[in-house]
Amino acid sequence: MDNLTAAAMKPGAPYNWKNQPDRLIYLGYNWSGNGYWHQFKKIGDPRPVWCEVLSADLHMLEETAEEPH
Repeated sequence: MDNLTAAAMKPGAPYNWKNQPDRLIYLGYNWSGNGYWHQFKKIGDPRPVWCEVLSADLHMLEETAEEPH
């Protein structure tokens, strides 16, 4: 799978850290206190933003593959 880029990120789409089970929803590239960050909500976590990621670190994430039914 190719490395993610900021241009390829889709708000509302599912992502995860590579080789990790946590499922995230991309919220967008938003201002947060000290700059712009790619923000994610963790599925099942009540916090509105679970993590913030720099564009340089997007290569550590991947789109979540659709799980077979």
